[in-house]
Amino acid sequence: MKGSLKCILDWVSDPGFLTSINGMLAGSGALVGPSDIYHPTSHVHPNETELKDFLKHSSFPPSLSADILTWWLATGSPTTRTPNWDFISTCQINGQPGILLVEAKAHVDEIGHGGKQLDLKASDNSRKNHERIGFAIQQASVGITNSGYLNSISRDRCYQLSNRVAHAWWLANEGIPVVLLYLGFLNVQNMNNGKNILFQNHNDWNNCFLTHAKQVGVDVLVDQQVPAGKSHFQLLVRSV
Repeated sequence: MKGSLKCILDWVSDPGFLTSINGMLAGSGALVGPSDIYHPTSHVHPNETELKDFLKHSSFPPSLSADILTWWLATGSPTTRTPNWDFISTCQINGQPGILLVEAKAHVDEIGHGGKQLDLKASDNSRKNHERIGFAIQQASVGITNSGYLNSISRDRCYQLSNRVAHAWWLANEGIPVVLLYLGFLNVQNMNNGKNILFQNHNDWNNCFLTHAKQVGVDVLVDQQVPAGKSHFQLLVRSV
């Protein structure tokens, strides 16, 4: 186990984890407390999770689990795979129940610039889902633009970043405040193979993320409280 996955598991297993994460959230209004639910929790329980599954085991309305699935996919079941998250936690945001979403990177090549691929032999259901995902991200893009933040998130470009922002927007639109945290792990020596470019300091990570984010206009969202329907979301860029 190497890279950002190992870094996440080491991080959440550390006795100072809550102090660390809340330090990163300072100024955002978000706070993760001892009673909050989060995944993964340790090296013993290392599995990443999907939002549709996480929402089933939190204090939010049970209907959200099904709703997020039908927003994202045209056809499928509760077992159909949707995007995995490096880390998800309940939290309080300005005194309201919220969600913290974390996407972590340990070196430059963990950032994907490409779009979502569709196999030439994809089934009809896969093609329908591909189209629905494009529609869902476009819906989020329009909503964010209408809030004053021009962007071009897309299924076909910087897909991973685009789908992360789209999910943060959807949750906020449903009334759940969200912090989307892009977390860079610095000097990850288990990825130092002579080819990977590591983040030596926060400026390395911050500049790498912003260069990537500019491709779809997401750089304008950093450190902003973006209105979305019934609530709002924030995008933070931090390192550890």
